[in-house]
Amino acid sequence: MPSINSVTVKAPASAAWNLIGDEFVAVDRWMAAIPRAEAIEGPALPGAPAKGRNSYLVQKFAPMYQEEVLTKFDPEAMTICVDVTLHHGPKAMPMKGYTSTVTVRAISDATCEVTWIGEATPKWFAKPMRRMLTNSMDAGFIRSLEEIQHFVETGQPHPRKVEKIKSEAALAA
Repeated sequence: MPSINSVTVKAPASAAWNLIGDEFVAVDRWMAAIPRAEAIEGPALPGAPAKGRNSYLVQKFAPMYQEEVLTKFDPEAMTICVDVTLHHGPKAMPMKGYTSTVTVRAISDATCEVTWIGEATPKWFAKPMRRMLTNSMDAGFIRSLEEIQHFVETGQPHPRKVEKIKSEAALAA
């Protein structure tokens, strides 16, 4: 059973879609956990900005990164589906990745709702734990929605992202 979370954004749906869909690769501009992202080479879905993206996680999790391949890109429905594979994680980590669907729905000309649906993809030995693993991802999905909301409404990264940039710089020094 997937995790479903939503947030209301005080901005037109087109502004939220621009960040989530059109600027898909540039997730490092607004997501606190991702200091660097780059496009995955190869053929993209029609209308998509890239085949997907590699999102490199903060130093705490290095060298782990997420390979995020777009499996659906629908500007009309303002929906993306992403198949995420985790690379360079601990061998005992029970997840090999997760799937996400993110949709934007206009509420009015000046307000929209962003919904994030996600589900863990467990490794073979953790299949009985799928529900628990999915539930454990809720906090991350909610943080991502808060960061989307803040960025779309203000044009600035969420304070959590600003703090993460500072802490990453301190670790690198």
